[in-house]
Amino acid sequence: MSELSDETSLPLAETAYRCLRDDIIACRLEPGQRVSERGLAKRIGLGVSPVRDALTRLDHEGLVRTIPRKGYQITPVTLKSVDDLFAFWYIIGPEVVKLGVEKASREQLKAIADYMNEVERVGKSAKPDPDALPVVEVGGDLFASLAEATGNAYLAATYSRLSGELLRVWTLIGDTELVVAATEMKAGSWSEALEAGDGERLAEQAREYIRVLSDHVARKLVRWPSVMSTEVVPIHNP
Repeated sequence: MSELSDETSLPLAETAYRCLRDDIIACRLEPGQRVSERGLAKRIGLGVSPVRDALTRLDHEGLVRTIPRKGYQITPVTLKSVDDLFAFWYIIGPEVVKLGVEKASREQLKAIADYMNEVERVGKSAKPDPDALPVVEVGGDLFASLAEATGNAYLAATYSRLSGELLRVWTLIGDTELVVAATEMKAGSWSEALEAGDGERLAEQAREYIRVLSDHVARKLVRWPSVMSTEVVPIHNP
């Protein structure tokens, strides 16, 4: 369960949203799981009203499904949904990178460069026993900073929704091989293109980065026992 201690100064609906989103992304609330407003309110120690507001927001983001007269379901993960997710990221991701670089302020460019260096640093420091999630979380921060730099509210909102689903996939399959795939794209070459203001080059590098990750995820998921059914579910260690 998510902790509330660092969020007590936030509006209750925002606190509920953050707690539930964290639990969904971390798969503590598993894909396909049925939930209720009262059950979730008890889980996170808040009232039903802020939980209802949070669930409405999470429904809009695609992380929860509202089932009329039956409550809610954590949106299932299927092979098709993962394939669709990466196909969409392959389209929007490079454009976010290109426009973000072209529109970024001096301060934003510095922040983007810092994230690029952090991707490389986290990847190197994780060896020889890497944990996938820190690498992909920093990569997600990099793309989010580029989305913000576009100055386009629609792109930023679209990427925010996309990032939640991507993090959920990383959580499901996170392993050492994913770190290798994620760090195959050298941050140094990204930094060179950023210094040159070459949005087209960075967009092409982002396209290849997404392709590498997509191929890895596809190879990983087809080996999972649960893929024989419709939905992909977490593998629990005995």
